[in-house]
Amino acid sequence: MFLAGDTHQRIYDNYVSLGSLGIAIRGRSTRLTLSYRSTHEILTVAEGLLGSEEWDDLDGGTETLAGYRSVLRGPQPSFHGYTSWEGELAGIVRQVKDWLPADGTSPSIGIAVPERRLMPEVEDYLNSRGVVAASIGPDGPRQLDAVHVGTLHRFKGLEYQRMIVADVSDGVIPAPRVEYLRHSDPLRYQREIKQAHSLLFVAATRARDSLMMSWHGKPSPFLPPGLPA
Repeated sequence: MFLAGDTHQRIYDNYVSLGSLGIAIRGRSTRLTLSYRSTHEILTVAEGLLGSEEWDDLDGGTETLAGYRSVLRGPQPSFHGYTSWEGELAGIVRQVKDWLPADGTSPSIGIAVPERRLMPEVEDYLNSRGVVAASIGPDGPRQLDAVHVGTLHRFKGLEYQRMIVADVSDGVIPAPRVEYLRHSDPLRYQREIKQAHSLLFVAATRARDSLMMSWHGKPSPFLPPGLPA
């Protein structure tokens, strides 16, 4: 039996240790620390998106990303704030057009949004401005040769050369409903906060070469400190 897992990418309510299932891994497991998917620069930013939460190692212990490294190097991820959603959409189009390959080959660009209702907005906005875009459905992208638009959840398991994570705004990530749990259900609150961190980590690490994160208004508190409001 071979099992691989990364609890930093746990975005659903499946919390169980392998030991409780009768699978003994103590002294028989290996920690993988070398990434071949994302650049060193993207991986460094993605680590920061996990915040100060404590993560388990699938067997009742704790796990960190300390010592993780990448064999790839590339540009630093970019962070862009806008005063409105319309302005953010315009910034997304500018970045996508800058990334589009000149030879007309498949763009390998993904745009992740925090809410499903934003998918058609982003898709229609790009298509109306000359960028072929298609949403990601339950069975995957609806059109292969296009810029793909999906929720943070929908990008789990996918990979792109370039990624934009949009609307990483205060009051959006984490979702407003989470704050209501802080006092009424502290355990659930902590779990929701961890899932929100994991969603951003998953979206950021879908990118191999380039990553842009954007917001409008104030940035999410999960983003690195010191960003322009």
